[in-house]
Amino acid sequence: MFDALHPTENRIISFSEYKQYTLNQGVTVPRNAPKARCPVCKADMGARAGRTQANGHFYHLDDIFCPTKNPAERPYLGLVAENANINHVQANKEFVKNNIEKIYKRLKEIVPFFDFKEFIAILKEARKLNCYGYANLDINYIPYVYVTMINFLPKNGVKVGGNRRKFKFCFFYDANIQTYENLWINQGMIADLIRVSYDKSQTKKVTAIDTTLDYLKNTDFKLSKKQLEWCFSEM
Repeated sequence: MFDALHPTENRIISFSEYKQYTLNQGVTVPRNAPKARCPVCKADMGARAGRTQANGHFYHLDDIFCPTKNPAERPYLGLVAENANINHVQANKEFVKNNIEKIYKRLKEIVPFFDFKEFIAILKEARKLNCYGYANLDINYIPYVYVTMINFLPKNGVKVGGNRRKFKFCFFYDANIQTYENLWINQGMIADLIRVSYDKSQTKKVTAIDTTLDYLKNTDFKLSKKQLEWCFSEM
């Protein structure tokens, strides 16, 4: 991957930034500098120079499981909410219906070339999993749960200004997260969300996603009547 977690700080850095960091450490041998870390599994990563200055990259140093190596193995995928409280489920669905346009707009902001049909696919998967019944679910953060439910493939992206989605995008939480019900570390704090792009099976760019609730303040985006009806029918 082209980006990794800073050795001591909770922020994503590029290969060139890490290279500068190692120089600033004043170590005699660069490999003895503190290691960059995987943003998802937090394991130390090696740094390997590329053929050009622009394509140096990070790689896992061991064979320990990390979801970024095989996105289909994310442990929280496909888990159906069990023993859900009916009133809780209904209240969460009502929240989504009342804020559907705000949620859709937020997804368009964090998913490159996001297509409306992908939103429908998410709503179908959410219904299948009964995600509205997850224990401890803070429904305000539902956009950041939704994005982990499907993979965003190049062929499914919408065309924007002559450009199309070139890479596959997947969203990940910390590798210690085993179920969606583990997402909330404590009241009002959701686990870190990371977006990773793939060129086939090769990991490319890593981006930390701000799980802000400011999206709820947006009022300038509207779906058509038919789009709204389609969304509600899939919930």
